[in-house]
Amino acid sequence: MKRVLVLIFAVNALFAYMVKTPSDVYSYAMLLKQKVKYLREKAGINKPFPNVPPQTNKYPRHVIQKALEILSKINLYRVRHGYGSIFIPPYPAREITPSDVYEMVKRDDAEITVFIKDIKFLKSLKLKKYKGKTPNDVYRLLWSISLAMDDLLGIRGYTPTQVYGLASKLLKIVEFLRQTQNIYVLPPMPPKLPNRHPNHALYKSYEFLDKVRKAEINLWINNPTDVPKTPHKVITPTEVYDSIQYNIAELQRIKYRLGVERYFKSEIPKETKTPSDVVQILSYASEIMPLFDFKKTLIQYPPSSLAKTPNNVYAVTQVILKKLNILKNLKGIQAVPKNPPYIPGLKPIYAYQKAIEATEKAIRLKTQMGFYPSQVPEAPLRKITPNEVYEMVIRLDGIITILLNSMGYKTEEYIYMTDKKIPRGKTPSDVYFNLWKISNTIDVLLASEYTPNETFLLSKKMKNKILVLLKHMHIKKSAIQHTLQRSETYINKTPKDVFLLTEKLFSLIKKTQKRFNIEISNIVIPQEKIITPNTVYNALRITNASINELLIKKNVNEEEIPKIYEIPKNKTPDDVYKNVEDMIELLKLLFNEADYEN
Repeated sequence: MKRVLVLIFAVNALFAYMVKTPSDVYSYAMLLKQKVKYLREKAGINKPFPNVPPQTNKYPRHVIQKALEILSKINLYRVRHGYGSIFIPPYPAREITPSDVYEMVKRDDAEITVFIKDIKFLKSLKLKKYKGKTPNDVYRLLWSISLAMDDLLGIRGYTPTQVYGLASKLLKIVEFLRQTQNIYVLPPMPPKLPNRHPNHALYKSYEFLDKVRKAEINLWINNPTDVPKTPHKVITPTEVYDSIQYNIAELQRIKYRLGVERYFKSEIPKETKTPSDVVQILSYASEIMPLFDFKKTLIQYPPSSLAKTPNNVYAVTQVILKKLNILKNLKGIQAVPKNPPYIPGLKPIYAYQKAIEATEKAIRLKTQMGFYPSQVPEAPLRKITPNEVYEMVIRLDGIITILLNSMGYKTEEYIYMTDKKIPRGKTPSDVYFNLWKISNTIDVLLASEYTPNETFLLSKKMKNKILVLLKHMHIKKSAIQHTLQRSETYINKTPKDVFLLTEKLFSLIKKTQKRFNIEISNIVIPQEKIITPNTVYNALRITNASINELLIKKNVNEEEIPKIYEIPKNKTPDDVYKNVEDMIELLKLLFNEADYEN
């Protein structure tokens, strides 16, 4: 019985270790706060960091909206400094968890980090673990960070015009919800009342939320939203904006309950708007909001139909390939991308890794085309779902769309298209094949090779991962140090030498996976007649994905992997070769019983 209890405790502890909590999100958001604080100081902003009153009735679905708001302000910061825009992902079409919020805050943090060149400051930051935090606490912290961004943008919160743009998006969602129930006739817009203030707009926003609450009750949604009491104070447009964001999060919940999905852009009108305009549109939204009462048959679909499959992901990759072909033609490039092999029997994690590879290259292309660098995603060390593959590929589509638009070719992101063609019978292998074609096409567009510095950085990250793995496997520190202090020197190594050694490393990782009882994939490192720096980098990329599988098996937390902020300089293939050789020798320790701690 005791053994059973111990096993149950161990499984629960492992599950808790992998699933993020509001406290985990809060801890990471505090890192983000310190970085925003640093940027404010460098910009000569001496005002105290904004304070937000305690929050109530906030759930992860509301918190992720605030994290998305911060990302949109980071995007605005980039645009105002001439850095070029980044893609803002849509609100996920599913129940939002703290883990979803965690990933979004990580993205916020990484996008802010690219603006900080003070390596000493970045290295000084430590992740402090907080406990007992709730979504209310996280929301409050993120809102204060969002307000702090306003000073960096040179604005004092949101304007009535921006609030109107968000309210217009809310209205589009309400009209869409009516259409899902086959209600197409709309009453006339109420007249605009003069001399309205943000206080009136907030009241109307709460009035609308009351309608949403009634709809949620009629739809038998668990924990229908609460409606706050209107505060007795002077209200700012920013508070109205925040309230509308809350309302949109609740509408997303209703869409998910009905099993429908459609996204709408938030477009800021060119003409200046006033609180009277905002009041008018919120009043109208409240008037036409469907209540889904019992007088009419409810039209609904299985929410499970919103879960993304390889069919959905494949459809996006097809669109991306078309967009890349247009980009290639606009640039007048006639070179033909390499045709990759088809690998059957792959899992979603491999498609995800290939999507990250393509996204990294797309960001590199974006930088080459004059944009400021942006965050390069890292694969989370856990199992990957088709939903996550879809969201990463959607981000890739967003980047390519930005590049096309920057060249004067107007097109829209896949998520806003209404003529989507979803195939059937596709597998992660089909998705992987298309993503490999995308990666090879971007190689042609880049028309440049990875430098030894870039390849060294990737190999250094891989070596750090193996060192963390050995720690989890209780390999003696003395054995690790002895391995790293080998006196071999490498001179005049070529990309081909590094490639051949990487193949040996890949084979050893496969052997290690077999010992771990990890299902071995059919992935191979493709052979090429001429070995280039790109060939080496792509081979290391594939090998890195296999290392991640080992870390996932040992439940390594990605926060354990040391971050590298300094860009290597003056590296050669010799240095890369040594890193790969180190990885091989380090992995060999796993197969020597004498190298384990007692």
